[in-house]
Amino acid sequence: MKKELLIVGAILILLTVDLSGCMDEKSKFIRSWQATGGGTITFNSDNTVVIIDIGMFGFIELTEIITYSVANQQITFSAGSIGKTLNYSFSDSNILILTNDVGLSLTLTKM
Repeated sequence: MKKELLIVGAILILLTVDLSGCMDEKSKFIRSWQATGGGTITFNSDNTVVIIDIGMFGFIELTEIITYSVANQQITFSAGSIGKTLNYSFSDSNILILTNDVGLSLTLTKM
């Protein structure tokens, strides 16, 4: 009985640590970011995002509901059935770099 309780406890600890890692990664995004060439991206805690005047997303404010998800060093933006996945990295806590599979990148600075 003690052995089973120990195993269940260990599994719960591992799950808690694993899930808290996901939360920590997402929390790095939640705020407004300024693009190098102008425009902003605001990541909200409810997985929605507001994109204004960002070149790679168009030079207009996007008015539809856009969501995002983060996993495996990639961020996926979705609007309805359309989605775009980009790689991301943080060069430090104030700089977010989004890149696509052909080498284009967007550098964002925490506002």
